[in-house]
Amino acid sequence: MHSRNVTWLLILLVIILPAAATYAGDRPLETVYTGEFPGDYWYSVGNSTYRGSLAPGEGWQVATNPEIPLSAGIRYQRLYVYWTWSRLGQEPVYPELAVYRGILPLQQEARYMDHKGFTGTNDYYTGMDSYEVPTLTPGAPTTFTIMNTATDTRTVSIYGAVLLVVWEDSHDPMMKIWVKEGSDLLYSCFGISPEIATSTIRFEGTVGPARDISGARLFLAAPSGGYSRENIPGRNALMVNRIPEESLPASFSQIFSVMFPGYQGKVWNDVFGGDEMHQIGIEEKEISRYLRVEDNHVEVRDQGDYLLLTNAILKVTKSSGATP
Repeated sequence: MHSRNVTWLLILLVIILPAAATYAGDRPLETVYTGEFPGDYWYSVGNSTYRGSLAPGEGWQVATNPEIPLSAGIRYQRLYVYWTWSRLGQEPVYPELAVYRGILPLQQEARYMDHKGFTGTNDYYTGMDSYEVPTLTPGAPTTFTIMNTATDTRTVSIYGAVLLVVWEDSHDPMMKIWVKEGSDLLYSCFGISPEIATSTIRFEGTVGPARDISGARLFLAAPSGGYSRENIPGRNALMVNRIPEESLPASFSQIFSVMFPGYQGKVWNDVFGGDEMHQIGIEEKEISRYLRVEDNHVEVRDQGDYLLLTNAILKVTKSSGATP
């Protein structure tokens, strides 16, 4: 089969099977928590480093020190384990993992996964497991152990593990927060264009009028994002409430640009950051200038990077005196 025919076949598969696992942006992140209250959140990779080929019976540890107020009331708390290259010989299989805090086993709340999704070599599963974490003591170091509990010879590699804590505290400003989780593997290769290798994140609902907002921060996590053995300029992009220039007449664009400087949204290139040892790509942006009153959306696009989009958090901070 000619390469041109292969390319068209891949594109047709992406169009016909939008729910299938592929390098396309076909597995949007899910909203797992949202709330409006005085408080904040904390996300930390601790001392996470990449661990390749964790064999059955072997363990891997990550230590972290929760930086949360003593007076905080925990609203949402998770340990995320990012894994990849889960295989039995050359066959893709799901990993069999157990996670402990000390000797206490943690309950898995969700597993999200994706893979290349078409015939070829190295089509192994990659994803994120989410675990419920019992209440932590603020400022007290804690260690988590991830074990490969497979009874056969399957192996799995670990990008790392991180802790997320969302809390309520009357000493903090009023905020509205969205927490999203998932696993969307993006790679503009093998006939997948950058436009197809784009994952859209939608933050449903309203954020309130601009006069009541003092700031808005977007947080994203993408294992492997920003890390590549090849230095490719513009290898990924982040688009916030982006409106293409061609969608409005030129005269309208000029007027809107003067009246509403951020109306077209914003595009950043080469976001995330990682290296061979630390492969959890993280990005934070202040986006209040590009925020809309309701139904904000963000797009993450691969342009030759290869990344696994797993987490998105939007925190909108209300001005002093604003109420829910």
